[in-house]
Amino acid sequence: MSHHNQKAKQRRRRPGNASFRFITKVPLLLIIWNICMLRNLSLAFTATTTTNAFTATTRTRLSSPNLLVSPFDKLRTRATAATSPNYRYSKFSSLQMTSSSSSSNRLSIAILGGGISGLSCASHLSKFASTHDLDVTVFDTGRLRPGGRCSSRYPNDKPSKQTTNANKILNRFVIDHAAQILTVPTDGGGGGDAFEEFQKQVSQWEKDGILKRFPDSSVCEIRDSFRPNIKNNKQRQKELNDGERYKPENIQIVPINSPKKKQSQVMYYATDGMGSIPQAIKSDSSFKLNQDVWISPSNGVKYTGSSDSSSPRWKVQSSGKQWGQFDRLIIAHNGKCADRIMSRTPAKSFHSLLRTNFAPYVPEHGGNRMTLNSIYSLTFALRKNGKESVLGGKIPGNMYSCFIKNEPNLRFLSCNTRKYSSSSSNDDNVEVWTVLSSAKFGKKYKGPQENLPNELVKDVTGQMLQSLERSIGLEAGSLWNVKDAHVGGGIVLDYKLQLWGAAVPLNTWSSSSTEGGFLYDAENGVGACGDWLLHPSIGGAWESGRRLANWIVEDLEDRKKKGEGSSVGLPPDGKFVRSVAASQAGIASFK
Repeated sequence: MSHHNQKAKQRRRRPGNASFRFITKVPLLLIIWNICMLRNLSLAFTATTTTNAFTATTRTRLSSPNLLVSPFDKLRTRATAATSPNYRYSKFSSLQMTSSSSSSNRLSIAILGGGISGLSCASHLSKFASTHDLDVTVFDTGRLRPGGRCSSRYPNDKPSKQTTNANKILNRFVIDHAAQILTVPTDGGGGGDAFEEFQKQVSQWEKDGILKRFPDSSVCEIRDSFRPNIKNNKQRQKELNDGERYKPENIQIVPINSPKKKQSQVMYYATDGMGSIPQAIKSDSSFKLNQDVWISPSNGVKYTGSSDSSSPRWKVQSSGKQWGQFDRLIIAHNGKCADRIMSRTPAKSFHSLLRTNFAPYVPEHGGNRMTLNSIYSLTFALRKNGKESVLGGKIPGNMYSCFIKNEPNLRFLSCNTRKYSSSSSNDDNVEVWTVLSSAKFGKKYKGPQENLPNELVKDVTGQMLQSLERSIGLEAGSLWNVKDAHVGGGIVLDYKLQLWGAAVPLNTWSSSSTEGGFLYDAENGVGACGDWLLHPSIGGAWESGRRLANWIVEDLEDRKKKGEGSSVGLPPDGKFVRSVAASQAGIASFK
């Protein structure tokens, strides 16, 4: 054995070497043991003395479903599991809070759409907020205020970023640019007393000064009395092209709300613009309203609940903001956005009814999909020549609104300054009118709703004003100068064009269920309300929202008693039927 190997063997046999190795390891083991003990003491201390503080902070930190929890947070959470009531573990064993827009003990409901149906549903649900622990939130895309098609422009409203025309004159007036008249429906809805509750609401609004009745003979029809003796359509078309129909002697303006007509419906308008109706609904309720919020159709809504329908949950988000998780979701708008929002969810049967056609007509049997038309709304200011403008001189001074029956491009005309007086003496020489196009015209010249090209705006504005000239027997060029392609003769002082891309439902979904006028998918906790489910009117929208709200409350009670809820109106229970009311109003046609 070499000298080097002998020395190495002796070193390995020294009795102190083993002790030395043990002693050097002891401090390290003690440090590890002490750390573990300190951690246990920390957890025990947290579990026994800071449960309430932890619960409060954890709710805040974990309110977003996408928020990642650190390992230390998980340890602290598990240590306090016995004393923290508001948690649940997912199948991946990571903690998720039962987040909502309010306390976890309350049932949170998100309503997408702040039109009349959404506001009505929210308002009626809020009446049960204290008795049934409900927390209701409405998300509305309206830039300034809710209302949807029942909206108005008000003096000094802030213009949108896309507005190229400042509308300095129109901005001084109250303007109804969509819904114009409110009536209590007498048809549809499932029976003669189907709109009894809405009638009570209308009476209350009238008592509170929200609504006024149109004065006698203030609503009329513009008709033609030209009845050529023809044998074929070609001859009729030639005579129409010759202008016979539009000669002043062939134009009739006939009141339709005359007291002489015993069966004429009572017609209302709002005392401060139709937009004051949704404002009245909101002011009488306690629900939350998030204004100017765009819930993206691609990823704004996601189903996050259980697959067995025991705990439906919906995550709602908009650009740059997480709104949290909700126990119920209500779709209170229609069109492409509603279709796309629900397209990637498990509520397949529910989603099938949201698919939409856009057309100026529906088949006589009602069609297989919801069908909406598109309508242009043109508001314009005219200079008065003395007491009235060139247009006002053709429409009797006591008339506020007219259904247009003699011009295929137009359907309705209303004078805002006759309904709503201005507080400024500078406005005495100005008349403000709103004219609505026909659905066929809207379809033909439809453009991007949120950003109409300037050339399209000029073209559509010119054609609508020219059509109005023909309808009431004005000389060509009285309102629109064709040669210069702009407002002519200084008569039209200001104008604004808007497209209602998803305007009026031409058919409604009719269910054989005893409860109709809304949809409810109990399995997935999602419902829908709107005029397309009952009656194409403000009354239809309001009543649909009310019925859905009542059903949701009944569904909650059934779940407590029976352990499960009930769905309403889903296919194959039902079909689309054409809307006779839309046809009678002159805003729909059947093929």
